[in-house]
Amino acid sequence: MKYHVQFKYRFELLVPLADNEGRPFPWSKIERVGDSLIRRFGGCRCQPLAPHLGLWKHDGVIYREGLLLFTVDTPRSDESLDWMLDYQQRLKRQFHQLEIYVAVSELLWL
Repeated sequence: MKYHVQFKYRFELLVPLADNEGRPFPWSKIERVGDSLIRRFGGCRCQPLAPHLGLWKHDGVIYREGLLLFTVDTPRSDESLDWMLDYQQRLKRQFHQLEIYVAVSELLWL
């Protein structure tokens, strides 16, 4: 049996639901993340009813924040990686964060 396989990247982005003082971001700001991913990659997944809780320590202070997971699967290319690295920097500025979690995995699609 012959298989038709595709090599892809899966990007996972965790976007904060509130600013550093705990004030929720307007939903329209969070929706713009999905809009940007759709424009660039043609689609994305989001889990708005299952937010994640991020926990980390910075300068001796433990932080907790609600996060929303966006996932994108796209053909594997340096162009996609470059775009996502640039987008991560833009999100850090837009959401006033020290870091925005972006993970990439390699996939083999059948």
